[in-house]
Amino acid sequence: FGTGVAISSGGIGCGDVDGSPLYVLGEIDISGEAGTEIESIELIGFRHTWAGNLEITLAGPGEYTTFMLDRPGADGVSCGSSSDFVQFNTYEWSNDGLLFSETQPSTIPSGDFFPTGNFGLASNPLPTGDLNGIWTVTIRNGSGSDTGAIDAWSITVVPEPSTLALLAMGSVAVVRRRVRSRRDG
Repeated sequence: FGTGVAISSGGIGCGDVDGSPLYVLGEIDISGEAGTEIESIELIGFRHTWAGNLEITLAGPGEYTTFMLDRPGADGVSCGSSSDFVQFNTYEWSNDGLLFSETQPSTIPSGDFFPTGNFGLASNPLPTGDLNGIWTVTIRNGSGSDTGAIDAWSITVVPEPSTLALLAMGSVAVVRRRVRSRRDG
């Protein structure tokens, strides 16, 4: 597992996240995983009031960066989605996940979501290929009053479908791997 973090208040009201603190969750080092895809990113014990305040990004080798969540519903006029992520739930992001919608319940249940910049935009698929290197998840909180935390996070990698087909032709068994590093503390 990668380490977690407490997310304190950051901006002013519905403020811009650019001036708010950047929280970096512990690093996960992937090695020996060329020809794979990131199957999912899990945020374990993730909780935060007001989803529209949050910018969550995944960063990796070769200057790869994508939004997992980018202040859903915030448009410079509104504060965005007032839905809450609930303590002790696990939230997953994958290329097979559901899109956040404008009709999220007030409490977002545990689930599998597509990495997206905003409501209903399937614009940020997780990467495939050579995934070797250091991966991090970062969070910015654009609110002056809403807080939260994440206990830990993980990355699950699997061989790409084309790699699976080649391996199956060679009668080689493939086992799904979960890449993790231990949480300190």
